[in-house]
Amino acid sequence: MDLVVTALACAALNRARGDDRWMPAWLGGRALYYTAPLIGVIAAIFGGISFGAAFGAAFFVWAVGPWGHLIGLGRFAPDRPASSLEAVLIEMAAGNVHVALGLRHLFALPGLMLAAAITGELLLGVAAALAFSALATGAYEIAWRLRPSNPIIVAELLTGALWGGLAVALA
Repeated sequence: MDLVVTALACAALNRARGDDRWMPAWLGGRALYYTAPLIGVIAAIFGGISFGAAFGAAFFVWAVGPWGHLIGLGRFAPDRPASSLEAVLIEMAAGNVHVALGLRHLFALPGLMLAAAITGELLLGVAAALAFSALATGAYEIAWRLRPSNPIIVAELLTGALWGGLAVALA
């Protein structure tokens, strides 16, 4: 039951992070600034304050950078040029956008390693980050197949649910 509730809560928070239309005008900054601490609070329920802080930081670092081109998985031309980070990842992946998006998802690795080290399971953190990278990339591919007219909503919900699973598994 904890896993289901946590996955649903993190799915909703990750979707809220991806679309700031819910934010009132007086609330400044990006939605990420409000959702990442809440992800950390959820993780803290399972693994304590230090774990929650590291987990929330992992979520923040994972989410903060650009990836507007990568989430398209080659299916659309975004309205802006690829960022320098995305260009480097695409080059590292020899032009394969799926691999490039997987590399981008690995931005969660340092924070997840720290969170796992707090619980005494460093290797589990590495394995979880690698699995997350593959599964999150798969979530975007699945979303494009299920809802090609607006896949990002589905992808963000699925990826957020993965974050919830990570919080439970690593704690």
